[in-house]
Amino acid sequence: MPQNTRRYFEESENLLEGRSPESYGSEFAALMRSKLGPKYRHLASPEKLGLMGLIGDPKVAWNYAGMNYGRGLETPEHTKAMAKDLAPVLDGGEMPKGKRIFGIGSGANAATYAHELRHEDVKNEMKNRVVDLVHGSTSLPAYKKNIQQIYNYITNFDYKLANIPIEEKEKKVLSELGGYINLEKRQSEIGAINRIIGDGFDGFIKKNLDLNKSGAVGGTMKGKTLPESIIEYRARMPFLNFIGRLEEPKTTKKASGGSVENTTHDRKII
Repeated sequence: MPQNTRRYFEESENLLEGRSPESYGSEFAALMRSKLGPKYRHLASPEKLGLMGLIGDPKVAWNYAGMNYGRGLETPEHTKAMAKDLAPVLDGGEMPKGKRIFGIGSGANAATYAHELRHEDVKNEMKNRVVDLVHGSTSLPAYKKNIQQIYNYITNFDYKLANIPIEEKEKKVLSELGGYINLEKRQSEIGAINRIIGDGFDGFIKKNLDLNKSGAVGGTMKGKTLPESIIEYRARMPFLNFIGRLEEPKTTKKASGGSVENTTHDRKII
């Protein structure tokens, strides 16, 4: 996929403007199911999707890309508390009626909505981010962004650690979150495939790293179809299609400096 094309930026969830659920049209529910992960697809129901909305100027970035305010929408007190909390974003406007799961400003995109919707079931922030990585990485740009965001999170947005090659960030993320990722693997309903690739985290990561380094793309490698069991594995956990493919060209000159906001808030931009 050529860089600097509209398709590339859409896949990387890096559009210049935030989008509302309605702007995705009839495909929004299917898009959510594709990014939520198998265990959470039930959340993409008309009732839950109806609780979601975009707030704030879609061209303006905020500290938060999205928020899920949980239960209590039926009480006036809860609505007032949300309105007070979101007053800077609303900028004098009113709270959208019947909404409590939000994409905020330019950070509102499919990945944000899926992350916030999944918080209906997943309360732990790190676990939710791991599911973003494992199941929401449906393209190489999306995988790259998920690696970057998790790396920033586990390093507490420390600007001193920000300017290392993306492939080094990937190694740190896969190493430090191995337990979380392996749990997702065991719960992905793949069954007998474990006997083929091995149940250990290192084994199944290395197998797919080797495949990708050898030229595997999706279900094929060098024009030949991969075994059906491997294809199913990579289909169930999309990030496996992209691990080990983030190395930046050696001729690319990386910019130095830059400001990375430091925060310890669990609801920081995903």
